[in-house]
This record gives sequence, C-alpha cells and structure tokens, in this order.
Amino acid sequence: MAAAAAMSDADMGNALWDAAEAGNTGEVTRLLEAGAPANWAHYCFGRTPLMMAVRCRQLESMQVLLDRGADLEAKDSDGYTALIWAARNGKVDVMAMLLDRGADMEVESKYGYTALSRAVRSGHADAAALLLDRGADLEATNMDGYTALMMAAFSGEVEAVALLLDRGADLEATNMDGLTALMMAGKYGHLESMQVLLDRGADLEATNMLGYTAFMLAAQNGHLESMQVLLDRGADLGAQSIHGYTALTMAAKNCQVEAVAMLLDRGADLEVQDKDGRSALDWCRWDICKRALLDAERLQRWHRRRLLVTWLR
Repeated sequence: MAAAAAMSDADMGNALWDAAEAGNTGEVTRLLEAGAPANWAHYCFGRTPLMMAVRCRQLESMQVLLDRGADLEAKDSDGYTALIWAARNGKVDVMAMLLDRGADMEVESKYGYTALSRAVRSGHADAAALLLDRGADLEATNMDGYTALMMAAFSGEVEAVALLLDRGADLEATNMDGLTALMMAGKYGHLESMQVLLDRGADLEATNMLGYTAFMLAAQNGHLESMQVLLDRGADLGAQSIHGYTALTMAAKNCQVEAVAMLLDRGADLEVQDKDGRSALDWCRWDICKRALLDAERLQRWHRRRLLVTWLR
C-alpha cells in the first residue's frame, strides 16, 4: 500500500487502467483506496479505466469503479462514453448496468454516434433493442443526418434494419445528401437489407438531392444482384437525374462493364443524352465498355431498320 501511495498519479492511473482491463478487481480496489485517479484518461486514446472494464466486460471491476466515483459520461478521444463502447461491442449486460446507473443514451460521439446508432452500425440488434426498450430516440441523427435505420442499411445489418422498422423507424427519412435507407442499401449492395426495406414499403423511386434513385446508385456501383431485384420490383430503367443521367450513363461513367451489359440486356436506351448532350457512350472510358455499347448501338440500329422495313411493306 505504501508503495502504491508513493506512485505518481500517472503511474497509478496506468496501473488502474491495466487492472480494470484485466478484470483484476482486487487490484482495482487496492489502487483506488491508495488514491489512484478513478477517471484517469490514457494519454494516447483518452480512455478511462471504466471504459476499459466495459470494453472487456469486466462487470465486477466496473461495479467497483462506479462505486468509487468513475464518471459515466467521460469521453475518449473519439467522443465515446462507456455506454457507446458497450453498445459498439454488443455487451448487453454491461449496457444494462450502465443504464441502471443513469448513463445518458443520447450523448453523441465526435462524429455524432449515439449508443443506438453505434449498436446498429456494428450489427448488435439485441443491444439496440435494449436501448429502444429504455427509451432511446429512434430518429436521432448524426452530424451527416444519418438515423439509426440509415446506419443499419448503410452497414447491411439486416436484423437491425428489421428491428428498427418493427419499432416504427421512418422509412423515408433522408440524410444531408437526401439519401434514404433504401438508397444506402442499394448504393452499397446490401441485398437482404434492401429487400426488407422494399417489403416494408420503401419508395422505389425516391430521389436524393441529385435526383438519383436507389437503382441508379446500385448501377453506379455495379451491384448486379441489387439491380436485378430493383428492376424486378419495378424500378424505372429510364429514370433521369437532375443532370439527365440514367442508370446506364452512371454505370458507363464508372466503368461498370457488367452493369452496362445487364442494363442493355434489359432494354436501356443508348441514345438518351444528359443535359450536356452526352450519351452513355460518350461517358464510357474503358474500351471493353465502349465495345459493349457500340455493339448494342449497332444492334438497336439494325432492329429499328427491320421494324421500318416491315412497316413500309
């Protein structure tokens, strides 16, 4: 004990940090009794002993730290509290203890994560359910305007998507760029999440600030299965953005050769021009993509000639 008392605050803080991480409750107690700072923050990450006990699910050490004055709302260098860390790691029993002690569910990290949005981003539907049961705000947004549902769709966490919808999440809420949860699922190719959103009534033709639909975003990023599902659900193949881009244009611009081929097979119009007078062929930068478009263009011209000859006869 005397040796511990002779240690500097930094040395005792480091020792407490290590003991809390390891779940050495006896050592945690001894150091606190010797005067170790309960809220000492690691010089590199800013994490406190409580955060380390939380991350490693050391419940007894957590209890001792909280009983000795550990700050529930202390933040690390990323703005994470102990509760946000517990939610990120899906530690439901740890979360329950922190919530019982009064942890703030709506506090935000540096980038605007709440415990709920961090839980769904990491795919911990059970952790999200606990937070919702305790009254977490379903429609809280981060600094980019993402709700928990958008975050779950962005990450492709289908169980979290379903849970949030069951709890009444707004399907058509948009972030700062005008993206809905469906657009995010389409953009990142999260097929199962996309199907759940569609089954629950998500607007297939909703557009973001640039006039892009979920289908256009899927085409832009070459997500063939997502494109197929959206088309089968009735997505508009010829929809145009505010600049006049179609799904075909966007796939061609991004050199998504397989997406271009699929769109052509489904009857995409090669001749549509954007507001600057450019077609998909004008935008295409790769030779293999250009060849596919040129072949389709020749085929379409041949088909039109056949139709004209038939009509004239």
